[in-house]
Amino acid sequence: MGQEKKPRMAYAILSLVSTIILTAGAFLILNVQHGKLNQELNQFIYASLTSYTNTQKNQILEAALEVKNTLSGITAIMEAADLSPDDEWLKVYLEQLNTGNATYKVSYISFDGWQEEKLKETERELYEHALKGEWGISDIRHTGGPGEGYSFSVAEPVKKDGRVSGILFTRVEAEAFTDSGEENTSFKQVNSLIVKSDGSILYGNAGQYENDGNLFSSILKNGIEEPYVENIREQFQNSGSFTASFPGKGKNYYISVAAVGINDWSIVNFVRSPDVLLRSEYIFNTFFGTGILLVVLTLMVCIAIGTMFIRQKQKLKMESQRYAVLSQFTDTLLFEYDYDTDTMEFTSNAKKKLCLNSLRIKGVLRSDRGCQLMHPDDWQRGEKMRWALLGSKQDEVRYSRIRLKSAAGEYRWFSCQYKILYSAAGHRFRMVGKLEDIMDQLGREEMLINKARKDPLTGVYNRSGEQIINKKLASAKSGLFFMIDLDNFKDINDTCGHAAGDGVLTWVAGELDKLFGDDGVVARVGGDEFVVFVPEEWEHDRTAEMAEAVLEVFKRKEIEEFPDIRVSASIGIAAAPKNGTTYGELYCAADKAMYYIKQKEKEGYAFYQDEGSQHLTESNPFT
Repeated sequence: MGQEKKPRMAYAILSLVSTIILTAGAFLILNVQHGKLNQELNQFIYASLTSYTNTQKNQILEAALEVKNTLSGITAIMEAADLSPDDEWLKVYLEQLNTGNATYKVSYISFDGWQEEKLKETERELYEHALKGEWGISDIRHTGGPGEGYSFSVAEPVKKDGRVSGILFTRVEAEAFTDSGEENTSFKQVNSLIVKSDGSILYGNAGQYENDGNLFSSILKNGIEEPYVENIREQFQNSGSFTASFPGKGKNYYISVAAVGINDWSIVNFVRSPDVLLRSEYIFNTFFGTGILLVVLTLMVCIAIGTMFIRQKQKLKMESQRYAVLSQFTDTLLFEYDYDTDTMEFTSNAKKKLCLNSLRIKGVLRSDRGCQLMHPDDWQRGEKMRWALLGSKQDEVRYSRIRLKSAAGEYRWFSCQYKILYSAAGHRFRMVGKLEDIMDQLGREEMLINKARKDPLTGVYNRSGEQIINKKLASAKSGLFFMIDLDNFKDINDTCGHAAGDGVLTWVAGELDKLFGDDGVVARVGGDEFVVFVPEEWEHDRTAEMAEAVLEVFKRKEIEEFPDIRVSASIGIAAAPKNGTTYGELYCAADKAMYYIKQKEKEGYAFYQDEGSQHLTESNPFT
């Protein structure tokens, strides 16, 4: 019996030891897995927080770039069309732009008026910077008013004749920049700050933490040990962009920093370990108890995925049908191009707008059938204009303007936005895009440009005539410049009234426009001053006849109810290139000749000769 107890005792000891070894091995394996899980979880948190921070950074950059492009686009229109920012067109244009824009409002302040504006100190510094000809973005500041938030300012200089004549200005609200715009499924709460390189906090949503205006001292005051604070400071100054973690108050904290690329801003995000939606401790503690549940859930998930797949397939089918129906109720035309088959396909509403026998065109490039739809000039401009089918970067959305034959048979301007899709192997297989008819938009733009160039009273050119005459001088090289000043026009206003005076000016402009025809440029450059430029080389006798004809026109004008008051003019004449090759030089010469007539007898004309020479009506300046 005693001998039987020994094997049993040995067996019990062996079983116990084996159990201990197996338990220790299982614990060791689980501990290793726990470490790996912690490491993977940290990598997941780092990647999620870094992605979240970069999204915020890109959002700030995109917002600033949108504002910059808007302001630059307005100045480009003014420079291309020789528009004056002080004319009414800019006020109307900005009102239309601001009406549909809730994010920011664009305003214009002239060079002479900006100092009277009630601007904050940082905005005045930004203005002084912009007046030097450079655009800039201010730091984020609290606007100061009750109930108001944080914003930054953007200023773009507007140049006229080579100098800054004013500034386009806008304020952009900063509250939205600490929100990535996406639902964050990784964290319950993220505390975000916008910080300068010295640690100064410009803006943030971390209201539950003590904030003294500086990132590093605020972290220290919130209970984080100084070595960790110094480590963060060092990485902040050396790296610019990083993600790290540190302990504090019995929790782990994660910080992610990304340099924005505007001024010296950085976006800084903090997350506490309790705010991470997935934690390794929870997984480890519930691993054994949820094993069976996971098997059941896996089966349920498979059933749910299968059901969702079926429903998604039905949803895609329904969306496709909706897409086809909705395309019939919009003016936007959608198209796809297949590279392999060289086939272009349009949505069903394209037949109402374009001259198409079929919504599907085969052989667009290889058989040159795209030319049947696109204007020949646009088609022959090169491969880039052939819908830019042969060149575009991956994930790049491009834009162009093209003329397409409409259903009525005439060519109309369309905006074309498109993107080329690539396979995983980098092979182009499809292009998708949209077309919009912009003929009405172009017509409105042309109307605004013409309105800005014309004098609202007389209908002839205003001071924009200077640029037009300079352009004609650059090409024609020769021509005649007439300075026409009405005699005693003040007496007409005082005696007959300003309405009669305006009528005389309108009549004079119309007569000059008819007299000098399409080749002449007529502009009103002062209250009662007109200039006329004819880009042709005239002989002296013919020029004298034109001046006499102008004087004769004035002799025929009578003011009703005031028959005793006559309308007359003094005319100074200069010739290019003898008296000058620019508007300014010809204006100066003709003005001197006109002043000679004013001083002598009025109601006459004189040719400009040389400095110091007498201005004689009968002289020939071309000999």
